[in-house]
Amino acid sequence: MAKVEPGLLSIGDICSETGLSADVVRVWERRYGFPVPVRLPSGHRRYRPTDLCRLRLMAEAVAQGHRPALVARTGEVALKRLLAPGNDPALEALLLAVGAMDTDRMRRLLRESLHALGWKPFLQAVVAPLLDRVGLAWAEGNLGIQQEHLLTEVLEDLLRERRLACRNLPDQGRVLLCTLPGERHRLGLLMAALAYAAEGFRTELLGVDLPVASIAQAARTLRVDRVAVSLSIQSAGEPTRRLLMDLQERLPSGCRLIVGGQGAARTRKIAGVERSVGLDPI
Repeated sequence: MAKVEPGLLSIGDICSETGLSADVVRVWERRYGFPVPVRLPSGHRRYRPTDLCRLRLMAEAVAQGHRPALVARTGEVALKRLLAPGNDPALEALLLAVGAMDTDRMRRLLRESLHALGWKPFLQAVVAPLLDRVGLAWAEGNLGIQQEHLLTEVLEDLLRERRLACRNLPDQGRVLLCTLPGERHRLGLLMAALAYAAEGFRTELLGVDLPVASIAQAARTLRVDRVAVSLSIQSAGEPTRRLLMDLQERLPSGCRLIVGGQGAARTRKIAGVERSVGLDPI
């Protein structure tokens, strides 16, 4: 019997470490020829640690908006160059604070940037590139998951605080914000909630990973005029489309369904479901 290579990873390991779904990994394998799994005698796929390193970089590149077909043809060194944004002293200072897990310094630097720029440029010019850099450092093994999670918690606290400070305008309406079943990415949801609140909408934040029936029931109980669903890059595709169609059917008459986030553009359009682009609420 042939010996099995040591240190091989299961598809579950790959998904856990990269945030990609098993379907996406298999589609990349079939369509682009990478990764190339090792086949066990049982027929199960196994992956090498080197595959994991490149898949992390590919996942980050796709999350930043690069086409999977381009990313799949790009080598590891070129992927790192593709992902690395220009040097910004303020961004470098934040990265040092993240690496040191210095929450006081993180909060101070983020607040200074927010005060100087305003909420929208702050999210676009500070938060987005900071998350990209942290994601790249994680993919390269220079930051741990604990540092990434700590930054996320600090950002979530700040976004919630800023949203709650916004004043509701009676004529702007009421919006319920949530994610679909299986979607646990909260940061994009909080950024969308701030975007709505800053425009005077009353925001009802339901949270993440909600059953479709529960979202529809909450929309009725809260009497919202729109439901905004945040889709990350990992939740795009046909299963998400089916969930959105189910939700659309369950919502009260006249309640608008809006999708946004990086996964929205990668999910086929549904008649009557609106798409929010960037941080511009609709």
